[in-house]
Amino acid sequence: MANNHGLRRMRLLALNLLLLTALACIFSDNALAARGVRQEPTPSTVYGASPMLPAGAITVTPYGSLRAADDLDDYDTADASIADPFEPWNRFWFHFNDIFYLYVARPAYDAWVFITPHQLRGGLKNFFSNLLFPVRFVNNILQFRFMEAGVEFSRFIMNTTSSAGFADVAKGKRTIVPVDPTGEDFGQTLGRWGIGQGFYLVWPLLGPSSARDTIGRVGDVFADPLFYLKPWEMGTGLAAGFRFNDLGDVLPLYEELNSIAVDPYIAMREAYANFRKSQVMH
Repeated sequence: MANNHGLRRMRLLALNLLLLTALACIFSDNALAARGVRQEPTPSTVYGASPMLPAGAITVTPYGSLRAADDLDDYDTADASIADPFEPWNRFWFHFNDIFYLYVARPAYDAWVFITPHQLRGGLKNFFSNLLFPVRFVNNILQFRFMEAGVEFSRFIMNTTSSAGFADVAKGKRTIVPVDPTGEDFGQTLGRWGIGQGFYLVWPLLGPSSARDTIGRVGDVFADPLFYLKPWEMGTGLAAGFRFNDLGDVLPLYEELNSIAVDPYIAMREAYANFRKSQVMH
């Protein structure tokens, strides 16, 4: 009974936090619009000598995949700019994450790749993606994208019944509507509801985020089946293990961003803002 009471209190607290942050994002965006204030793409609010990210260093393609590009015409720095009032905090955790990713996660992942067959890594990646079906399905429903929700449901049934989710049998199948392979999350849902990104945040280990997407992460937790796995240490450990296995999709992009920009922090911030804007608009 005590555990159930604690879980109810946690859910209520998360809901209250969600509502407060959503209102803060709405009011801050509306206040700027009412005053006719346009956020300029200032390189840094704190470090005056920080260089601007060269326009076009990062482009966003359909389905929200990031890539380095020689063509500098597709990137609009002003559109991608995001408020960064906590830049000292964010830079501290950015550098912490930089050390962690490059000197802890990268060697560990390289060792994992060396000892683990790619079939096993691919199977675990597919299983985790299939396991997170409720997150994508619920957020499609909340966005009134019912046909996309149907596609997600059919993919889940096909993959689960054919291989328990370890093989992406549905990959490449023609669908009635195009669906982002990365799926929808609650941060995107809030964006489609008209809630702005708010301000930029960097979290330890989790990386770049925003006020809106931070609340979105909390919302997604409640749709994640691993959240309800008991004991909680098992669910947390499995989630961490699955995400570690997926680092092959994250580390190359992270290293590429670090190599193409004079100030990798600015590169990451602007790329993230552009990336999320593209996902919400898709």
